[in-house]
Amino acid sequence: MMGWAGGIPALHPEGSQVPESVGRVAFLLLAGYVLVLPTAGTVALRNALFFSALLLTLFAAVRWKVALRLPYALQWVVYAAVAFASLAHAIDPTYSLGEIKAEVLYGIVATLLAATWFTRTEVVEKLLGLLLMGSVVMALVSCWQGVREYFLEYAFDPARLGSLHSGAGDYSTYIVVVMPFLLGMLWRHRKSPRVVISISVVIALNLVGAMITRNRAVFPALAIEVVVLVLMLMRVDATRDRWRKLLPWIALFVLTIIGLFAIQIAMRIDVNPISGPLARDPRWEIWTAALENMRANPWFGGGFGRAAFSFVNPEVVQQNGQHWHAHNALLDKGVQMGIPGVLAFAWLIFAAARGAWLKRHAAVRDDGAAMLSACGIALVAGLLVKNTTDDFFVRDQGWLFWVLMAAIASSIGPLRHRTAANRSIRVAGAQRQ
Repeated sequence: MMGWAGGIPALHPEGSQVPESVGRVAFLLLAGYVLVLPTAGTVALRNALFFSALLLTLFAAVRWKVALRLPYALQWVVYAAVAFASLAHAIDPTYSLGEIKAEVLYGIVATLLAATWFTRTEVVEKLLGLLLMGSVVMALVSCWQGVREYFLEYAFDPARLGSLHSGAGDYSTYIVVVMPFLLGMLWRHRKSPRVVISISVVIALNLVGAMITRNRAVFPALAIEVVVLVLMLMRVDATRDRWRKLLPWIALFVLTIIGLFAIQIAMRIDVNPISGPLARDPRWEIWTAALENMRANPWFGGGFGRAAFSFVNPEVVQQNGQHWHAHNALLDKGVQMGIPGVLAFAWLIFAAARGAWLKRHAAVRDDGAAMLSACGIALVAGLLVKNTTDDFFVRDQGWLFWVLMAAIASSIGPLRHRTAANRSIRVAGAQRQ
């Protein structure tokens, strides 16, 4: 499935002489890491995979001269510097230092590992095949939990979701992470009816899983991802007749997402204090407090880590224990690190999107690269929307994001650089003539 006929692929960093056996071990470690990241109760396993991959990478760098790659290195350095600077005014420096280690340093290492090893688009596509299979398992377990609680216990509570994943918020974010790649693979294998049907079933299962989480923001995020993905792919495949046939189905899919969003809102009203109509949504109070924090301490904030909001605003948390962070990724960064933190984080995310960008003349040459580029841009857009009303851009979902985006940037990078070099050669040739 998805190119797995040849068995376990071997990763070959560009310009290195890594043995195939070592390349296969690297793939198994990193693919295993991606698979277990969203799974609850796997901290020991994911750490074993993560640090084994790191040690193997460092050994390969010494033994076989593997060049270590770190996309958006400058942006990472700036973000890390701002995070460390926030320790000067951190309310709980020990907590903030631990969060810097988990979110920044581990994020940098995850980016480096993926970019160093995933240098070919065809290998990234095989990784996506595993991601698809993992999403099937997650969706099936979540659907079973929802059915069991609704029909057998008659008291469905999405907060209890978590036997396989870490809860409704994390799982809904995971759906936003995987959906662009499911849709991208649908386009990539559009000429194979069997694959199209299989992936369509997986997409449907994920939509059911999204409904079970009772999360509202997941559906606007998915709708944005569909629109961005289609626009990106239309740049590559401009066949009007083909898109004329596909657009009604795309419109139906978006309308389905909008309909599910409306149903979700109706189901959430009056369930709990944070789920009611927008007019009395407590996030307005939370966001007001966060903006006031940024006004009062615009340069350093209260220290890195989402819980900084609860340290700075204990009275807000006392009203409701769910209000312990700003429920907005950018505002959370502002509370933690002030305005410099917001700017550094936004620059880093922009750099990730820029790393996935392919100009049209480059994307047309390679369907795989075009698909990965479109998925990366759609993923950034979807996660930004999803984390407008909450902040799950941390830990599992954050690390998964950086692995996928770094793999995309590294694998399509040669194509982007090659077309740029060819363009420079053509310009130089024209000037000589």
